[in-house]
Amino acid sequence: MHRFNFHIYLIISILLFSPFSFSQNEKQNLDSLEKVMFNMNKNKPDEIIKLGDFILKQTSSDEQKGRVLGLLGVAYFEKNDLDKSTELFFEAKNIAEKTGNHELTAKIYGSIAHQYIHLKLNEKAKFYLNKAIAEIDKLPEGNKKYSLKGLSYLELGNVEFDNQNYKIANQNYKQSLTHFQDMIEPGMQITYHYRRSLYNIGNSYLYMNQPDSSEFYLNKAIQIKDDKNKDLNFFIYNSLAKIYTQKGFYQRAVDSLQIVLNDQEFKDKRLESEIYLNLSQNYKELGNNDQYYFYNEKYIKLKDSLQLTGLNAINSAIDAEQKDFSLALSQSDRNNKFLIIGSISFLILMLIVIIYLIFKRKKERIIFEKIIIDLKGKLENPIVSEKEKLIKEENSIPSSVEEEILFKLEKFENSQKFTNPKLTISTLAVQLKTNTTYLSEVINNYKGKNFNAYINELRIKHICEKIYTHPEYLNYKISYLAEESGFTSHSSFATVFKSVTGISPSVFLREAAKHDSYKPKLIK
Repeated sequence: MHRFNFHIYLIISILLFSPFSFSQNEKQNLDSLEKVMFNMNKNKPDEIIKLGDFILKQTSSDEQKGRVLGLLGVAYFEKNDLDKSTELFFEAKNIAEKTGNHELTAKIYGSIAHQYIHLKLNEKAKFYLNKAIAEIDKLPEGNKKYSLKGLSYLELGNVEFDNQNYKIANQNYKQSLTHFQDMIEPGMQITYHYRRSLYNIGNSYLYMNQPDSSEFYLNKAIQIKDDKNKDLNFFIYNSLAKIYTQKGFYQRAVDSLQIVLNDQEFKDKRLESEIYLNLSQNYKELGNNDQYYFYNEKYIKLKDSLQLTGLNAINSAIDAEQKDFSLALSQSDRNNKFLIIGSISFLILMLIVIIYLIFKRKKERIIFEKIIIDLKGKLENPIVSEKEKLIKEENSIPSSVEEEILFKLEKFENSQKFTNPKLTISTLAVQLKTNTTYLSEVINNYKGKNFNAYINELRIKHICEKIYTHPEYLNYKISYLAEESGFTSHSSFATVFKSVTGISPSVFLREAAKHDSYKPKLIK
């Protein structure tokens, strides 16, 4: 996660009065309990859930049910139970739509949108954000409308952030800041969201590689006191740590991250996973391998757990939408049956595709990391002995000739002459002043492959090293990379690249662009 997110449309919910369905005192008691529930410490979700369940059993007001269900959804989100949280938000949505209360409906739509953002389903998030904005536009002018507008821009910024459109995200975050600044008597919750806007502006500048602007906004956010919403400080410290890492202040970054982990109120599992990763990387830069392996192992373990939780939540969202489809089927013309079934099938298919892509990306990432580790090893230890000969039954070449050919092959590999697209075993034999028979046998025995495979592997490793050591290669077309490494066609390069590395050139470039080694470092 790169932003601080909560179900903001419900957190600032203004308590509305419902028609009498039982005595005045009973209604006032339930309203008072709802206010207590709303003001309870969000770090104690179990207490919120107990009170919310009690109110739901007693109230007959649909508006109150919608609000309480929304608050329960937030509580389960705090418990990292995304499955239950999603189920409650959709239940609240169905009730809110029946009430005709534009404010309540907009808040529930916003919470569902945020849930989809959290699950990386950004198109679904945009759909519900647009529905929320349509409801907000029906409200009269005033602080209530301005606050919801500010919150909407925050979430729109989050969608663009997840899509890596950091400049657009930054603009949306600044819009949200403007709306909160324009409000009269903002109060506690708007102060909190004002800080969120400052944090998100700073965080987007961080990913736009503008660390000074980022640090300016993050420090402004951390300086505003808000004891009720201390969790935001955890995210600010995490982003400040990233800035310190960029500037080479690795111990300062570690200290900032440890502040978060040592706080007893810190419970966000996704941020915890990110902090473990950041700690492992900073300890590695400091040369503390024990701490590097310790936090890297904790990161991998927690990441796998969160991934499973996310898949369960996606299932819940699909189940909830299927219920909506089933309700629509019973209330509308039966001629729509096949359309609805087709939509459900499409959602199921999308789930399968999402799961497939998640595991495919994970596998590609593992392969990429292995390539990078090999490259680092080569760059740190460039002289590697090739004297370990593969086992063979006979040796028809005099040992002195073998030694000479191996010595010349090593010079050949360092010369990058293998990038000549017209290179053949005959021309290489002439260059090395030997014959093709001897050369072929030495390559087979010592390199473990035939001449073509040997040359192709040299070319692929060469271009991978170029991309690793020269980030500008990330912007080159694959056809140029093919030519640079000695291939005469895009297709042959792509085929050989995948056979040598296990991933395609486009996947390698994509992972390289996200890898820490390719992020610009600031000169101290």
